[in-house]
Order: sequence, then C-alpha cells, then structure tokens
Amino acid sequence: MTTSTKSTTIRFDKSVLNLIHKQAALDGESPTEYMRDAVLEKLADGLDYQDAVRNMQASHGETVSRDDVKKQLGL
Repeated sequence: MTTSTKSTTIRFDKSVLNLIHKQAALDGESPTEYMRDAVLEKLADGLDYQDAVRNMQASHGETVSRDDVKKQLGL
C-alpha cells in the first residue's frame, strides 16, 4: 500500500526554531520528527476530548465511581 504525503511550511522566530532544534536533538529526533510528533499529539488530544464530550452527552452527565469501575472489572 502506498501512502501519499504532502508537506507544509511552518514559520517560527529564530529563537523558537533554535529551541526546537535543541530539544529535538536532546530527544534523539530530527526537528521534522519532533514537530510532526507534536502536531500528531495535539491532534490526538483534540480527538480524545471530542470523544469525552460525546460520551458525557450520551451518558446525560451520569458518572461511575472509580471503585464501581474496578468492581465491574473484577479488580
């Protein structure tokens, strides 16, 4: 299966870009990998939040305690 990719341009002040390069190096990543991971993490967080909102709406605000969840799971 072939994956199609596209590129985009992000502009940063030199000082911010320098920090990105330094942090990427500390993490053992290229600056591109570092920025890609950051964007994907933010996207995943947003999708998780949307899921949580839908779940709360579907439950009409009803919650279950942590202890009840553990009992239901046999923990």
